Amino acid sequence: MPTKTELGRRLREERVKRTLTLKEVEHRSGVSATHISQIERGITWPTVNALSKVANALEKSTSFFLEEVELPDVCRLSGDGSTMLISEDPRLALKTMTNGIPGGRLHFYKLIAEPTENSKDFARIHCHEGDECGWVVSGKIELKVGDEIFVLSEGDTVHFNGNKPHGIRNIGDGVSESVWAAFSLGI
Repeated sequence: MPTKTELGRRLREERVKRTLTLKEVEHRSGVSATHISQIERGITWPTVNALSKVANALEKSTSFFLEEVELPDVCRLSGDGSTMLISEDPRLALKTMTNGIPGGRLHFYKLIAEPTENSKDFARIHCHEGDECGWVVSGKIELKVGDEIFVLSEGDTVHFNGNKPHGIRNIGDGVSESVWAAFSLGI
């Protein structure tokens, strides 16, 4: 969560970018110009309701002003610009394919899985609100969703509800790569 000062700076920057006066934002949002000014100067925190109204008046999502770090409206990474995230399981590496956008609920990453060497354990069993889908780029994996197990090979795709516990394991001879997108309902 940003500080009061940072929240105010972002709000003022968006208002100025749209060449709106405090009175014009007041008219569009129903929040007093005085209160908006106090927020912009970091004097006070807005209520969730007030921030939502001002964000709508500025044509931004509320979460844009609440993100820990300021994110761009469009996220673009060059082919070598993504970050490798090592999971709790040493057999898996996650590589983010975007850094996200303000209020973004879509997570896009590449999963690189080492062979399981006869292990019956599924790596990274987890669940979350929202959908998840994947595409196997290379190799062969097993995906467990709830009590069901699916074998996926190069070129196969899958789409499922993420609220069921799910995890994967590489059942091929070499490293497997797959691309995943998870949509989180979130706030």
